[in-house]
Amino acid sequence: MNNMLQIRKILVYLALGQFYKPTLSAQIPLYPQSHTQGYEFDPLLHLPGISPYFDAVGSGLNHGAPQHCEVTAASYLIRHAAIYANDGDYEDYIEPFIKKLNTTFSSSLGKSRNGWKGPLSFFDTWANPIDDPDNQLEIITPQGIKDSKKVGKHLLSRYPKLVPTTKRIYADKKSRTQDTAKSFVHVFPQEVELVALHSNRSSFHSQNPHKACKAFSKKPGNDEQGAFITKYTGPIIARLQPFSPVNLDEKDIMGLQQLCGYESAINGEKSKICDVFTDGEWMAYEYAWDLKYSYMVGHGNPLSPYLGFPWLNTTSQLMSKFHGPRHTGGDDIPNDDGQRFFLSFTHREVPPFIATALGLFNSSNALAEEFPTDRINWARSWKMAELIPFLGHVGIEKLTCNSVSFDPEDDKEYIRIIANSAPRPIPRCQDGPGASCAFHHFTDLVERGMETYGDFDGICQNHDDNEDRKEDL
Repeated sequence: MNNMLQIRKILVYLALGQFYKPTLSAQIPLYPQSHTQGYEFDPLLHLPGISPYFDAVGSGLNHGAPQHCEVTAASYLIRHAAIYANDGDYEDYIEPFIKKLNTTFSSSLGKSRNGWKGPLSFFDTWANPIDDPDNQLEIITPQGIKDSKKVGKHLLSRYPKLVPTTKRIYADKKSRTQDTAKSFVHVFPQEVELVALHSNRSSFHSQNPHKACKAFSKKPGNDEQGAFITKYTGPIIARLQPFSPVNLDEKDIMGLQQLCGYESAINGEKSKICDVFTDGEWMAYEYAWDLKYSYMVGHGNPLSPYLGFPWLNTTSQLMSKFHGPRHTGGDDIPNDDGQRFFLSFTHREVPPFIATALGLFNSSNALAEEFPTDRINWARSWKMAELIPFLGHVGIEKLTCNSVSFDPEDDKEYIRIIANSAPRPIPRCQDGPGASCAFHHFTDLVERGMETYGDFDGICQNHDDNEDRKEDL
C-alpha cells in the first residue's frame, strides 16, 4: 500500500513539473550587457559657456506637456548664438597660444608650421578660425545664424499654437543679441517687431540685470578658478610638452580647450583640438568653469538672487493677466493683444541668476565643500554646461490642466520651468503634474522672493536710475 502511495506521489510531481517548466525557465536572468551601454564621451557637452547648443537631459521628465495639460503661455530668456570668441577668453587664453603657434611657421610667408608631433601634429596645417580678431570678437558667426534658426524652429514645433501669437521680442543693443533675435524669428510664420532695450529702462533690470547693476563684477571666482587651473593643468603640460616645439603653460592649456569649443561652434563640427584631451581633462575644465560661474553668477554670489528675481516677478505678473487661456471669444478675453509667447535675448550671465533664485542647480553642500580648489567635486549639482551653451535658455511655461472634465471651470493652472528644453522642478514647489508648481504657489514664492531680494537698486548701489551704464559688459 505504501509503495502504491509513493508511486502516485512521484507521478503527481512529474505531471505538475510540466506546468512549472515555463515558470522556471522565465526566472533565468538575462546576460548583462557591457557596462558602457555604447556610451561615448562628448567634450562638447562639458564646456560651460562656449559649446554649440544642445538639449539638456535634465531630470528625465518628459519634455512635452504632462498628460491632461496644455501649455497656454510661455516666456523665455535666450542667450545669443555662437560668437567667434569673447574679448576676455581671447585676450587671456587664446591669443597667447596663437602667438606661440605663429612662431612655428617655416617661413614668414609659409602656410605650414614645423615641430608639432603626435597628438598635436595637426597644428602643422591647422587654420586658425579667429584670424581677424579685430573684426570677429563678440560677433555672431555664420553658423550661429544657422543655429539660431534651428532653435527657433524647435520652439515653433514645441509651441505651434503659441509662437504665432508673438508680436514683439526684446534684445539689448549689442549686435550679437540683435542678430540672434532677427535670425531666430526669421522662421516664425508672422512678422515680429524687435524692440531694443536700453539700460535706462526698468525692463532692462529683468532681462539684463547685471548690466544695470553697478555693484556687479565679473571678478568673483577668479582666484579660486586660478588655483584649480594650476592644479589640473600641470599633468597635461607634462603629457603634451614632448609634442610641442614651444613651451606650454597653464594659459595655453586653457586656450586650447577653449578653442575646442569656439572652433566647433564656428564651423559647425567638432574641432580636432577636442581630441587632444582625455575625458578626465575635459571634466577638470568643466569643473574649473562651474567653480568660476558659481562665485560670479551663482549661489556663491550674494547678488545673484537679487538679479534673478526681477525677471521672475515680471513673468509672474504677466502670466497672472491671462485668466482665460482657453477662451474662444466673449467677455473673458484678457485686456491684452493676445500675445502668449514671449522672447528676450540676453547674455550668458542671466540664466544662472534665474536658476539660482529658484534653486534649480543649487547644492545642499556648503560652498567651501561644494567647490574645493584642489580636486573635482563630482557630486555637485551646479553644472552650467547644461544651461549656458550658445543659445542656452530658461523658460517659464504656464500649464492649464484638467483631468476631470472638458469644463473650463475644472481647469487648474501650474507653472513649469524649462532649461534647454528640459523641465527643471523647483525644489520648493513640485507637487503638480510632471513635477510642476501650482500657479498660486509659484506667485507666492515669487512674492516672498521679492520681499527678501526686491531692493535691486539698493543692493546694486545704483544712485541714478537713468544713468546709461555697463554697456561695455
